[in-house]
Amino acid sequence: MPEFPLELSPQITKARYANLPRGDSLIPGGIFMLGFEACAPDYRIERNGFPFWTLEFIADGHGFYDEGSVQRRLRHGSVFTYGPHVAQHFGNERERPFRKYFMVCGGDSFPPVWRESGLEPGRLIQLGNAAPIVSIFDQMLDEGTQSDAQTLNVIAGLEQVLLSLMARHRGTVRGDKSGSRKVYDLAMDILQRDYRSLYSLADLAKRTGYSGEYLCRIFRKYHGESPYQVLLHRKMSAAWLLLRDGQLQVGAVARELGYEDQLHFSRVFRKVMGCAPSSVHRR
Repeated sequence: MPEFPLELSPQITKARYANLPRGDSLIPGGIFMLGFEACAPDYRIERNGFPFWTLEFIADGHGFYDEGSVQRRLRHGSVFTYGPHVAQHFGNERERPFRKYFMVCGGDSFPPVWRESGLEPGRLIQLGNAAPIVSIFDQMLDEGTQSDAQTLNVIAGLEQVLLSLMARHRGTVRGDKSGSRKVYDLAMDILQRDYRSLYSLADLAKRTGYSGEYLCRIFRKYHGESPYQVLLHRKMSAAWLLLRDGQLQVGAVARELGYEDQLHFSRVFRKVMGCAPSSVHRR
């Protein structure tokens, strides 16, 4: 694929990029670049605009995002967009730097297909189930290295699936200050931060101080799934990233996430991510 000059942050420890031909007629929405970045501990972005419309997806790590005058948390499953005349101020915590995906579009106006999925320039949404987003972004990056006649059609199709899943799994409306919402946010923060050492609903209940029955009820209200399902999705997303790095074998990744039985881990991974962990490791 042809390269396109685009200024990228130097605060990156590891990256993978795919450049596509420019032109709105090639891919709906005009995607011309895809990327994955593992960020440095001091990663910070502060600028008043960016020449192209960009969608960022946080796959791992914790940080902040300034949405106007309000500072919001970034974590696994956070999605935000920016572009011309949209200020960007965000960064990660030193102890938990980001691993994130992005895609960049041409065109003067905000991509209509993004807006139809509930995205707005300069706004953050939080996905309830972000596990499939990780695998789809990787598939798009894989396709970006190809150059046959079907490459752009496949990427366009994957983008539509990606946006549809974001629309399906986006969180509830911001501004809910009820007690149940505060408990949900507390439980989600603990789950996202400590997922490696959590193994059951009982573990999460003990960490939060609320009963498992109550947590299930509020997760179904705000999330649509049980807290245990959210925990599985979080673990499998982390497993995908570890396997994709290629530094650990499947058994080591399973143990890293608390699975002593590799076969059980493989079954869960296949159910959540749609493929065998060994296939991700080979890639």
